Amino acid sequence: MLCHPLCNQPFEPELRDWISCFTGYDMPPERDAELSRFNPNDPEDREYLIRHYALRRDYPQQNFRHRQRLVQVLQAALDDPDYAFDSVWEPVEEADEYDQWPSGWPAVIDDSRDFFQRLLIAARELWHEDLTRAQLPSLAECRAIPERDRGTRDWLFNIDNAEAWRAVFNEAATPYDLDTPGPVFQGEQLNLQLYGNLGRLSLPCTWPASQAPTHCRLLLKVQGISELAVSGTRFDGRLRTQLTRLNPGYYLRLEIGFDCVIECVALSASITDVEGIRDEKQF
Repeated sequence: MLCHPLCNQPFEPELRDWISCFTGYDMPPERDAELSRFNPNDPEDREYLIRHYALRRDYPQQNFRHRQRLVQVLQAALDDPDYAFDSVWEPVEEADEYDQWPSGWPAVIDDSRDFFQRLLIAARELWHEDLTRAQLPSLAECRAIPERDRGTRDWLFNIDNAEAWRAVFNEAATPYDLDTPGPVFQGEQLNLQLYGNLGRLSLPCTWPASQAPTHCRLLLKVQGISELAVSGTRFDGRLRTQLTRLNPGYYLRLEIGFDCVIECVALSASITDVEGIRDEKQF
């Protein structure tokens, strides 16, 4: 169940929620003056109100699934040719407190359907990443992918920005066995510092033995995580990675050390801070 971002209740948005930032009982004078500078019937002002107010509300608890549900409600209303959009602006009859909109606004909002149509277009643009993330498959669906369709040991060249690796090494230099001191979770992002040796068979024969790096170090960044599962007690040690490219996004399974398993579905996976090292002691 998706809960409301501000209370422990089911999140069941209405079309009126899209314009709640423009209405309210006993609106503060500062807010009234700020919004009264705009005319919602003017196309340019309408666009500004939508992008800088309706879509810029500061709800830290609102996540990508809340935004997806809001867009679904808006899309459903616009798909109904008979939907009475003018009624959305009218106060709720059974409400104890009377909603009001800015005192400087006109008495009637012209072409309310256009207002909400513009709102949908702007939401799909400004919330594109969140809406895409909400459409990623679940972990259960990813686990059901046949083994033959999963990633290979050459996962490094199946992720975004593999040029970061090639710029330092070569596509022929593939580190299969890497170690990590452990994952670092930052909100909806996972970072893993990786290091390990470059096996003799993974190095191109054109590299002089006296000059070629013998070890590598890099940072794996997984961003836009939509679902995550973590188990185990030891999060450091040898890393075994299986990365499956979705369309869009990635399914990533990490086995670390003796018993740690991290699985996630995410929008992107990339590598940065790639280094080639000749002395293992530099790790």
